[in-house]
Amino acid sequence: MVTETLDILHDQFPGCQTLAFADLSTQMVLVTNSGTTDSRETLDALCAEAALAFGTASIPALGTCATHTIFVSTADQLHIYLRDTKEPGDALCCICRHDIALDRFVIAARSCLEQISHGL
Repeated sequence: MVTETLDILHDQFPGCQTLAFADLSTQMVLVTNSGTTDSRETLDALCAEAALAFGTASIPALGTCATHTIFVSTADQLHIYLRDTKEPGDALCCICRHDIALDRFVIAARSCLEQISHGL
């Protein structure tokens, strides 16, 4: 069911290249969308970047206050990280093109994360 939920989100947004549901406490990607062609190393780095930015039980978050959404822009990609508000170890790690409809995507991705985390 998780893969299907990620696939639905991926299919709605052509600018979305990769979706990964991760456990920040273990820094492991648990499930990706079925179209993901990224290597394990790429997915692990994506999860590590999210854990670094959000923080974990043993590592403080970057910045001065907790957040549930982080954007990291590179020259050719936009990494979007969403942390669940009720299950802070659950995160959705996304690699997108810069031309993605950002506002609509973040709303849909947040809903997707809640469905996965809370079995909605």
